Amino acid sequence: MIGIQLYSLREMAGREGPEAVFRAAAEAGFDGVEFAGFYGLSPEEIGALLQKYNLTAMSAHIGVSALEEQLPFVRALKIPAVYMPCPGPEDLDSEANLTAFTERMRACQTRLAPLGVRYGYHNHYMEYRGEGDLVARFLEALPGLTAELDVFWAQASGRDPVALMQKYGDRLSCLHIKELSPDGPEAPNPVVGEGEVDMPAVFAQAARMGVQTFVLEAERFDIPERDYLARSCAAMKKLAGA
Repeated sequence: MIGIQLYSLREMAGREGPEAVFRAAAEAGFDGVEFAGFYGLSPEEIGALLQKYNLTAMSAHIGVSALEEQLPFVRALKIPAVYMPCPGPEDLDSEANLTAFTERMRACQTRLAPLGVRYGYHNHYMEYRGEGDLVARFLEALPGLTAELDVFWAQASGRDPVALMQKYGDRLSCLHIKELSPDGPEAPNPVVGEGEVDMPAVFAQAARMGVQTFVLEAERFDIPERDYLARSCAAMKKLAGA
């Protein structure tokens, strides 16, 4: 399944309203969406937009402090996976804070388990400072936790995304497909397959591992958003053999 992280379209939502992002995702050819908030709408309103544009609620990024507030959306929309987005630096900057943050994730995992919702962790760059790997640490500490590996941040951190995929093995449940510019992580994201990440190798490894869930994300565009979505979605489908 190939989806779009709706955070990518935050500026479109601000200009054109929430419905525009669902329409744009559908027109580009995506199967579903990954939420990062719900636009101030009700679960019923979000559900109606998904149904109107024939999109699946694939997953959601929900921080540990927001889970209770957003749990009605998880239930009503039958969202199958919730990923903890990378927290603030203060949660990762000491052993005491890391331990406390891990326990907060454990509480979220315990809350979601009776609903049959998978709980996972989404990385940025901070997890890979120095020779460390905090994603691996969280996976070891929390049985059942899965990884949503962001290949952009892995590459920008000097790591090999394919090697991390192999390392996480069957704990890897999803890939964030975000392209890295040769000008660095602050530059607009190239169309998938036109940047620094070895996307053919990433998708080939995913096929070997049986990973079938891919979520496009972009921080910045240097072409119109709808063009970017259509071209990147087509590239992802070709790479995935879809």
